[in-house]
Amino acid sequence: MPTIHRLPSMTIRVNVPDHRPAHVHVVLTDRRDALVYLDTLETVSRTVRTAEIAEALAWIAANRDRARQIFEDCNP
Repeated sequence: MPTIHRLPSMTIRVNVPDHRPAHVHVVLTDRRDALVYLDTLETVSRTVRTAEIAEALAWIAANRDRARQIFEDCNP
């Protein structure tokens, strides 16, 4: 699972192999995680509130093309 960015309390990762549509996983230091779809920035998680990962969502929004390319490279 390549880590594509690290923040103080979470990491942004791409799973290999993984399903489509293109998305990343935001994993908090306590191991809770959220799936974030790159097309819409929709967040899916039963345990993580969007407010908890606001910093990660901002990074993903600013680096969406890079994240999508990494997802595509890892999941051809």
